[in-house]
Amino acid sequence: MFVRNTFSRWIQPGSGPLSLKKMILRVALILFFSSLIGLGTNISLIKMFFQGEFQHGFFSSEEYSAIVFITLGEAEELFAAGEALFIDSRTVKDFKEGHVFGAVNIPFEEKREGDELGLESYPLEGVYVIYCDGSECQSSVELAKLLDIRGFQDIRVFFGGWEEWVRAGLPVSRNDDSR
Repeated sequence: MFVRNTFSRWIQPGSGPLSLKKMILRVALILFFSSLIGLGTNISLIKMFFQGEFQHGFFSSEEYSAIVFITLGEAEELFAAGEALFIDSRTVKDFKEGHVFGAVNIPFEEKREGDELGLESYPLEGVYVIYCDGSECQSSVELAKLLDIRGFQDIRVFFGGWEEWVRAGLPVSRNDDSR
């Protein structure tokens, strides 16, 4: 009987479907409260953004003209043709656990100073593919910026990184097998 009374209340004559105005108001309220919850949840990230803490991950192509982002397919083509030196910017520990076959390790996060990176042994005219863990990792972008500043002319950042390379089943190694 309770269900019947409750149900009959919803279908009483004259109570028809919600008006368009009421529906729009409810949708607006839902969006408003969702926005408040989103802002409240991410307030620390928003503060960091306005303090400029994320700017290191962004750059203009005019400022760093030698840097190009490439896809897995482009990285694979450069690898197969042997046209590029792959540089793993992850930590030494991560590199030893596995890396793109033939890659060299320049662990940017461990050696932020350019002089410590050993860049002088690489020709400025070479083609370099820099990668790190994946799209969440920024060390490849930071290393690419440093190479551009130092005068390197053809720098490719493989943003999919180690994770995408492994997922695709491409050649990997745990040895020092730099080409």
